[in-house]
Amino acid sequence: MSIENRLFPPRGARRKPGQLPAPLPGLLTLFPDAFRSPEAAQRFVHHIWFPPSRAWRYQLNGKSGNTFVLNLLFEIEYGTRFSCRVDPGQTGNQHPDLALFSMLDAGLYSNALREKDRYPAFLEFPGLSLATVRDPCSRLLSAFFYLCRSHEVGDRRFLAERLRINALAGMDWDRDAGTPAGFARFVAYIGAIADGPGADTLDAHWLPQALHIRPAIYKPDLVGRTEDLPRFARDLSVRLDRPLPADMDGLRTNKSKRPDTRAFLAQPGVRATIEKVYAADFDLFEYPRPGA
Repeated sequence: MSIENRLFPPRGARRKPGQLPAPLPGLLTLFPDAFRSPEAAQRFVHHIWFPPSRAWRYQLNGKSGNTFVLNLLFEIEYGTRFSCRVDPGQTGNQHPDLALFSMLDAGLYSNALREKDRYPAFLEFPGLSLATVRDPCSRLLSAFFYLCRSHEVGDRRFLAERLRINALAGMDWDRDAGTPAGFARFVAYIGAIADGPGADTLDAHWLPQALHIRPAIYKPDLVGRTEDLPRFARDLSVRLDRPLPADMDGLRTNKSKRPDTRAFLAQPGVRATIEKVYAADFDLFEYPRPGA
């Protein structure tokens, strides 16, 4: 039975093109084949943040060093170390640096949707366009352990995803969380969603990076690799002509340990599914395929 017969379609707000906020109508007209739905275009624009100076904008690509980069950008933009915290118990979100992702609500950063930028202004952004990427296998493993952590602590942020994976991939969260067999079920679920509703409907933490960044539209001026974020920081400092933070190690506030992952990638079908779903990521961002 196909996944479409086992899962209701997303219930996003369906609006006519004339009701869509700027810059979506222009983007959908200019790039008619790029987005499967207005919701996909809206998510793309929503995750591109910039400060009032518009000296830069950053595409938040899940599980690719966002905490480091947002700490870096805050200090470069405002000249002081980011030091705000919020109790995860108050938010239902396990992320220890959730405050760092609350900049839009504070008015320190915004996006084109909030500012009602028309698509020419979106495409001709005056500052640097920034992005970070990560080896697709490493990123997917990180997403899996993050998802398993959400089960462990009872985080509501990923509850809908955990429910779907439980039902559609046979994931027993009490037995399979954090295990190679559980990772195989997680990857199988991703493959089924990509083949059914579409890869662009996947959660942002395991959405293909090519669909996050969409280089042909976003046209990043500087792309950092999660494997070498200090180099990205140095390059950004030069491009913006602003000093680097004194404590570079202090920008890594979301470190985590993980077990030996070779057995995870060796599970039957895992490598083939990853190569299929994330083919554009391997090609566009020049990462070796898991079978290479």
